[in-house]
Amino acid sequence: MADQLIQIANERIQQLIALKAKLPKGKQPTGRLRVITNHDRSQYYLVDKGSNSNGKYLPRKERRRAAAIAQRDYNAAVASIIGRQIIALNNLTENYHPEEIDTAFTGLHPGRRPLVTPVREPDEDFIAAWQHLPYTGKPFEINAPEFFTCTGVRVRSKSEVIIADALNRAGIPFRYEFPASIKGWGTLYPDFTCLRPSSREEIIWEHFGLMGDPDYTENAVQKISRYAASGYILGKNLIATFESGNTPLSVKQVQAYIKTIFEQDAHRQQN
Repeated sequence: MADQLIQIANERIQQLIALKAKLPKGKQPTGRLRVITNHDRSQYYLVDKGSNSNGKYLPRKERRRAAAIAQRDYNAAVASIIGRQIIALNNLTENYHPEEIDTAFTGLHPGRRPLVTPVREPDEDFIAAWQHLPYTGKPFEINAPEFFTCTGVRVRSKSEVIIADALNRAGIPFRYEFPASIKGWGTLYPDFTCLRPSSREEIIWEHFGLMGDPDYTENAVQKISRYAASGYILGKNLIATFESGNTPLSVKQVQAYIKTIFEQDAHRQQN
């Protein structure tokens, strides 16, 4: 399973590589630049390579030459820093294995495991317990349309089937309409309460399917505001999708949310 720190490190490595690629290549100016301050003004001197002299004064008309040497030196310093940072991050990604804490327990002899209390419940056990926690969801109305996900979970709309099946395909655990206490509203039943296994953080996913209805839209805005007051922030631990009669839910949009929010956890069983 990927770890958030590793993901951040890999992203930073790519950013540094892209940054280094911006540094100019090719022929560079020669000589060393000496800078002194005289009466609160900077003066520039060009010192030839290997020379011990104070250098040749560069008048204002040759300021571009001084700038070229200063830029060369700055670029070299930045390239060196980037190189060191890439090495450090590569060492991190190669040597940091967060799953070793779990395997220290799961790798024990079956006869030894019952004698040991792990400092952290292994992910597999934690996820299983999280998924099978008993709860009472919101009841369905009599004669309400029946929609079922690929795993047999009953939901309230075709769009919720799309979301649930996409989460299942990505290997993201979720609970359907798990009760949550929200400030100002009391108990709500979010459409999906998802688990981010890498951080064990719960993320709420609400789908608003009647945005063409003004009253429904106003209620949706208020609900998002109430979620924020309870610590559920859009783009962080709250996902909201929308549709109206003229704009149905996009499968690509659902997949994009999953890729962005759960990227390090998707298909964790394959890692």
